[in-house]
Amino acid sequence: MTRIYLTICCSLLSVMSATVGLAGPPNVVFLLSDDQSWTDYGFMGHPEIQTPNLDRLAKAGVLYERGYVTAPLCRPSLASLVTGLYPHETGIRGNDPLLPKGISRKAVDDKTVSIEYRNRMTAPMNNLPSFIKTLKENGYATLQTGKWWEGNPLDHGFTDAMTHGDHRRGGRHGDVGLKIGRQTMQPLYDFVDKADAAEQPFFIWYGVFLPHAPHNAPDRLFEKYEKVAPNEPTARYWANVEWLDEGCGQIVEYLKSKELYEDTIFVYTCDNGWVQNPNRMNASIRSKREPVEAGIRTPIFITHEGTLSPQRDSETLASNIDIATTILHACGIQPPESMTGLDLRDPEQLQKRDRVYVDVYEHDSDLDKLEDLQDGLEARVVIDGWNKLIVRPSGNELYDLKQDPDDRRDLASKDPAKVTQLSKLIDAWLAATPSRR
Repeated sequence: MTRIYLTICCSLLSVMSATVGLAGPPNVVFLLSDDQSWTDYGFMGHPEIQTPNLDRLAKAGVLYERGYVTAPLCRPSLASLVTGLYPHETGIRGNDPLLPKGISRKAVDDKTVSIEYRNRMTAPMNNLPSFIKTLKENGYATLQTGKWWEGNPLDHGFTDAMTHGDHRRGGRHGDVGLKIGRQTMQPLYDFVDKADAAEQPFFIWYGVFLPHAPHNAPDRLFEKYEKVAPNEPTARYWANVEWLDEGCGQIVEYLKSKELYEDTIFVYTCDNGWVQNPNRMNASIRSKREPVEAGIRTPIFITHEGTLSPQRDSETLASNIDIATTILHACGIQPPESMTGLDLRDPEQLQKRDRVYVDVYEHDSDLDKLEDLQDGLEARVVIDGWNKLIVRPSGNELYDLKQDPDDRRDLASKDPAKVTQLSKLIDAWLAATPSRR
């Protein structure tokens, strides 16, 4: 009987081992908020804004409260997310190309020149590393929805896309793709169905155009926040934040209905910050496009419920430069050597690094001067532990974020030695990551 029992146990173990061995690579859903303050989430303690779906995902995952973007502007921030490189490396520093004098983006007669410059600005992405291309090369079905600046997504590793990216047809930062989360979720559901039927692992780029202006969430949401917000512009922005959360929840529920949730990794971040102007609709103050905390800080989390143990970290520094590396590692793929980010699933790695960097360039880039890393530069930032240095062409600013989390009290004149020390870190960072153009 003992021998029979042992035989049965061995057989069961063999079956279990085979089952584990047959488990395929995980699916990935990348949730990318657009123009949102790092404080504006339920899980980050906002007293009024409700984000129950993101709250649940954050609670189930590894959450870094002190995450940072690589640039406080949409296009360079997104390019860094895809490539795992900083804006001064990618050559994609601003949102639009600086056009020759006398040429207008809006003038019909100047349209051909404008399109040529937009194509030039997109060109660098063809030769840069891309975690999306790498996923495709490793058998993933890859879907683009929402924000996308770099031309046709099908040329950049996506097998399926909502955005056409044709500058001749008005493609700039997402075109048709911007309907996701605002007007429809169906393309995403259709993609999941197709990948599931093919038994193919999938990646979803959910670059939803929310809470980005226009702040035109459904009346049911605006009316909810109108009762508690200090003014109408703020109420409309808060409503857009919850609108973002609703779409994220719909994705989760659909994957659960398909029994795919436990096989899916969720990665969340924002492209840049936002503080609503209380006196003007759809406008920000002291945040977007600036090196202040309100412009560059964001929560970042990675969730794989049942596989990755939950952890909330309020001190360790994380960066959007880590997103590409993390996704590839989580899918069992070795990232390209040029990607210098760390794996967000390993907080100890991030604690040893203990610093992050940010590039801040002008909105429009002079495409003839991309070799000059100082051209169009507005600031560079290093955050080392709780010390923050902003280096501008006009001077340096030093902050103690432990005591001054909204970076209001400049300590540069009181601690020149610390300014020198942190400046050397920025110099070493630039020397170690030269322009690859």
